[in-house]
Amino acid sequence: MSVSLDWIHPNIRLQGPDIAGQPRIEAENPTPVPEVPFPFERLPWKVQARIFEIWLWKPGQLIHALSRLDKYVELVAIPDEEDLQHSSGLPRGFYWGKTHYSVTDDRRDPNDVLRVLLVSKRFFFLGVHCFYGLNTFAFSSLGEFDRFCNGTGEARNARLQHIEMTWQGSQYLTLPPIINENGEAMGMSQSRRTYGLYALQDLYRLRTLVVHVNETGNIYIRRRYEPGNVKEYMTRKTQGQPNQRMTRSLRCLQGLDRIHQLRGLQWIRFYDLRKAFAEGRKNTWTGERVDITDWSFMEDVTNVTTMQKMPSRLETSKLERLPCLFRNEDAFVPTEEDWNIVKGWYIDEGGR
Repeated sequence: MSVSLDWIHPNIRLQGPDIAGQPRIEAENPTPVPEVPFPFERLPWKVQARIFEIWLWKPGQLIHALSRLDKYVELVAIPDEEDLQHSSGLPRGFYWGKTHYSVTDDRRDPNDVLRVLLVSKRFFFLGVHCFYGLNTFAFSSLGEFDRFCNGTGEARNARLQHIEMTWQGSQYLTLPPIINENGEAMGMSQSRRTYGLYALQDLYRLRTLVVHVNETGNIYIRRRYEPGNVKEYMTRKTQGQPNQRMTRSLRCLQGLDRIHQLRGLQWIRFYDLRKAFAEGRKNTWTGERVDITDWSFMEDVTNVTTMQKMPSRLETSKLERLPCLFRNEDAFVPTEEDWNIVKGWYIDEGGR
């Protein structure tokens, strides 16, 4: 999670919990259980697919996967050190819907969102492909993307098709120092802010990627240490160029190589996070998506990431070859009808 709490995904704004103590998410009415089970599997497979879509697909909406503290609520309990060995201890959940979001009131428990997966192994198989394949998942920081991938697991990650991420992370996140025999730290601290981006290589079915990055914020412009007269001189000399002086050097983004190594995307987009705020008014949020200024950078990244995958990786990314969703590969064997349903949810035309 970034230490800049207000710089998050431009489609949401954080707010405090309801002072009346009433959650803003409407409780769902419990569905009456019929005395005789409904013969769901006798329905035509296209009808079954549509029902799963109604349950699990949120068309036209982003599913925000958030795991962060609520800056409006005082932390009253800290998890034990033992518990933090296998979990971040942060509140986590999914969110979709209106713009303003409360970490305390509005997050949806993943177990509730995906409870239909518990019906049977077949429902689990179809539901995972529907939920992770059709929806677009949005992350407000690099750390939240990392925690999502670690918590979700390799098999489900491999079925993601569409993601958006905000290029924000904590520079205070470093690897433990190497201690020599005299008990002294050796070398400089090594940042692991972008380590979570290694998971991008395991998103075998990834087809679209959106990155929100602060390109024009004053603290991010290239060579801030230069004297003002030098900046003014170079601004005049680079006026009209895509990589003009008073912008960020996007080719030097920490962790960018993880994106350059992707192949088989349909498209990739970069938007300027700074321009989601009204010009000159940091606290006035507009949510507008504005393309980055450096179109030459955008063109280079697009040319690389939309190339065809290597034959071996292309074979590995076929739906039938993805990591198994079950601990025992023989626990569930999909039928031809099951594969027809799943393949209708996925895009096979990747790359140029």
